[in-house]
Amino acid sequence: MYYLLHNKCMGFEFFLLFFILGTFIGSFLNVLIDRIPQEQSVVFGRSYCDSCKHKLSWIDLIPIVSFIMLNGKCRYCRKKISIYYPIVETTTGTLFVIVSYAILSNAFMMWATDIPYIVATIYFLSIIASLITIFFIDLKYGIIPFIIVFFAVGMTFLWYLFLPFSHFSPQDTNFYAIQISDLFRYILSGIGSFAAFFLLFYATKGKGLGFGDVVYAFLMGLLLGFPRILLGLYIAFLTGAFISLILVLLKKKKLRGGTIPFGPFLVFGTVISIIWGQQIIGQMMYYLMAG
Repeated sequence: MYYLLHNKCMGFEFFLLFFILGTFIGSFLNVLIDRIPQEQSVVFGRSYCDSCKHKLSWIDLIPIVSFIMLNGKCRYCRKKISIYYPIVETTTGTLFVIVSYAILSNAFMMWATDIPYIVATIYFLSIIASLITIFFIDLKYGIIPFIIVFFAVGMTFLWYLFLPFSHFSPQDTNFYAIQISDLFRYILSGIGSFAAFFLLFYATKGKGLGFGDVVYAFLMGLLLGFPRILLGLYIAFLTGAFISLILVLLKKKKLRGGTIPFGPFLVFGTVISIIWGQQIIGQMMYYLMAG
């Protein structure tokens, strides 16, 4: 791996591997996205066509490629395959490349040893995979799966508490031991986000947002800390309002009635803040001070 990181000729091939890895992880995420809301096992049972229930062979399950080769139709019943499948695979592959590049390019710049960056990559890719799962389950089924949120919370506490170089984000160029004050800042950010969303949930009697959004708000605060949680929430509310307005103008949604799940917007704000939050806040502070 050290050779791959420090050899420009191998750089493209290295991150291509991350994209391919991401698409296969995305294929597994599709299983989670479909089975968790239906309370089906994600370990046992082969994948099958949603229309004819025919069990799929390995050649039907090659990420992205199978969808293209089959022209988006089931090999057995010729019914259309949901476009969600290649979208999830492509999204996962793309974000795996972005996150791995953000982390491992720092190792290249610092000429650092690999182990801390390998562990950081595994952690952040696990979090990204969890967020993608939450995004699409809420988008498709209108629920936020607590089991995925709790998994991400557990991974994050493990990251903060047990790794000596755990205070790190993809924009940093080095690791340093997390301080107690930093840990409390992240925990308080999670508690504060949870409390604010719970009050909103209580005030609107669950009509403004679901309790899944309240639980996710804790994870969001825990992941981002202050002040990135403010940026993440700002992005979530801004994009949510923008998309809702577009849907209203297109008459896809009424001003009263029909709801749009808020979870995907919260996830979007979280991902942007994880990857680029530090840089965005830095630029904002620069322009504010310059003005």
